[in-house]
Amino acid sequence: MDLKIVVVSDTHGSTDLLGRVIDECSPFDVIVHCGDGVKDICSAAVPRESIVFMVSGNTDIYSNCDAENILTEEISDKRVMITHGHQFNVKGGFSELTRIAGRFKADVVLFGHTHEQFLRHGSPLLFNPGNLSGGNYGIIHASDDKEWIFEHKKIIKG
Repeated sequence: MDLKIVVVSDTHGSTDLLGRVIDECSPFDVIVHCGDGVKDICSAAVPRESIVFMVSGNTDIYSNCDAENILTEEISDKRVMITHGHQFNVKGGFSELTRIAGRFKADVVLFGHTHEQFLRHGSPLLFNPGNLSGGNYGIIHASDDKEWIFEHKKIIKG
């Protein structure tokens, strides 16, 4: 089964950009919000048939949107860990994030916090869509029987 996964992070109230990404990427199977603006995805008009996964970031303390700090999900044939990343000091490197991902036996880690698009192949694969407040997001084409494809995208603000 082929899945289209939209990955956003660090929306920081940019609900207009989030709405545009949802509209432009539809149809999709899953949307992931990696924190910092999780309330934005809670109020977004996500297509009913799409699954939403979200985690809290360091600015989501008073979001009134129920989200964990870390999620692990089985998607297609991979174990995916979703986190914001601030609690693992991702701005200083990825050793702590990689160590925790190992505990969860994660094949793929989706994270945010740095506001920079990032992709590192390996075990685990690390993918940061960048900050949607700056126009950055990601798309993953996931499949049980093919290599997953990770794409960084940019939406023009305005």
